[in-house]
Amino acid sequence: MTQQYLTYEHPLNERIRNFLRTEYLFQLAKHRYHTLSSSWDTKDCISAVIELYNLIERTEFKSELLKELERNANGFQRLAKTPAIDQKALDKVMGEIEASSEVLRSYSTKQGLFPKDHELLNGIRQRLSIPGGTCSFDIPSFHYWLHLTPKTQQGYLGKWIEAILPLEKALTLVLNLTRQSSFPTKETAVKGTFQKPLNSQLSCQLIQIGLKFDLGVYPEISASRHRVNIRFLTADYEQGKSALLEQDVPFELNCCAI
Repeated sequence: MTQQYLTYEHPLNERIRNFLRTEYLFQLAKHRYHTLSSSWDTKDCISAVIELYNLIERTEFKSELLKELERNANGFQRLAKTPAIDQKALDKVMGEIEASSEVLRSYSTKQGLFPKDHELLNGIRQRLSIPGGTCSFDIPSFHYWLHLTPKTQQGYLGKWIEAILPLEKALTLVLNLTRQSSFPTKETAVKGTFQKPLNSQLSCQLIQIGLKFDLGVYPEISASRHRVNIRFLTADYEQGKSALLEQDVPFELNCCAI
């Protein structure tokens, strides 16, 4: 039987933090979109779509993606001077970066703006911050919409998701390049704690922790450009309070830097 590993990620800057949140919302929206079987699935999907639009509009998402693609391209151009580099693989990556950059440059942000003239979406958007704010008596039009056939609902949801898919494709490339930029090392947290200095010149973007599920612990991570600190806490949901595991914990550490 194969050992189950969980990967925990910790962003080291605001740009990567927003990218990870957006990736999560895309995954949630698309999963619910493809598995609509009840009004609860539809509610989850439309809530994720609205959150996506909110995050994209608030964080100047397109320009942030372009900046990150440009930063990656500059890093790979420096690698081209390394004698041992696989030129074919490098050319492939550079081609993908340039293609994604071109798509983003030609992508009008207006294509992906939230449809503010859509009465139903705006009603849901305004009430999502209120606990239970999308009840049937709050938005009766939404109550009716939830009882349309899944195929009809997917038709509407598909249009709203499709409008921002070019951003998701570029986002996936950026995060894949970041995650694949280095290899994990085997580490041990002595009595549940671990500290390690980071090379600030490498511009680490993301910390990844690989951990065996059956250890019954999870990491609490704090990190900066210079150092990463990790505490491993017991996943004790019976008592309702986690505690530091005062035993040695083997894990994998990956400092993703380009």
